[in-house]
Amino acid sequence: MRIVPLVERPDLAEQVSVWGFDEWGHLNPQETLDQRRARIRGKMNLDRVPIAFVALDDDDGIVGTASLIFDDLEGDPRNPWLASVYVPVERRRRGIASALVGAVEEAARRIGYERLYLFTTSAASLYEALGWRALEERDYRGEHIQVMEKSL
Repeated sequence: MRIVPLVERPDLAEQVSVWGFDEWGHLNPQETLDQRRARIRGKMNLDRVPIAFVALDDDDGIVGTASLIFDDLEGDPRNPWLASVYVPVERRRRGIASALVGAVEEAARRIGYERLYLFTTSAASLYEALGWRALEERDYRGEHIQVMEKSL
């Protein structure tokens, strides 16, 4: 497996868009799939936020994605954020998400950030195992979330 910026594999932008829309579209019910596609195209960067990454298997097929973005919680002044970490169910528990998180952390460090934030509804234990610290719990757009941080 290897992790590359989405800009190196623009052919995978459609899959990243569909995964994100299916997984988190309910958090932004006003956003259409076409709007999500445009947002994903905007993440095709190498040296500035936002950056999307994809995990590729040995056959160069996509097996996961994650992003480094500036804002993820509306009205929250903290930034930047690890966001949209997704691995299909049949590929989970193989270290893919951990590798994607590491790639985003490294990109944030390279750009010059000293701290990174995330929120999760279901994977707090994964992030804790990767050195993330819980900050607060709250309700956000109908979901109970855990906000976390990591010093880089």
